[in-house]
Amino acid sequence: MNLIQHKTLTLKKWFSLSLAEQMANIGSEVERTIIWKRKNDPEYSRLAFERALELADLTKLDPENHRRLGELCRMREILVDWFF
Repeated sequence: MNLIQHKTLTLKKWFSLSLAEQMANIGSEVERTIIWKRKNDPEYSRLAFERALELADLTKLDPENHRRLGELCRMREILVDWFF
């Protein structure tokens, strides 16, 4: 797994988004994962999934989301279970 997919995304920029916006971006990557999986392209599906996980991890780091850390960790766990 590549560690950094969103090379131009900074923590400051990500943290400036609301939780709803962060979750929408994660959801977009999950949707791309599903689309590529349906098209039987495992490489593109995996890359989209890695981007979703990266955004989920950044969301967990956002100080504004500290009260929701349990739910965010569970969401990430469910995504990993679903993909693998």
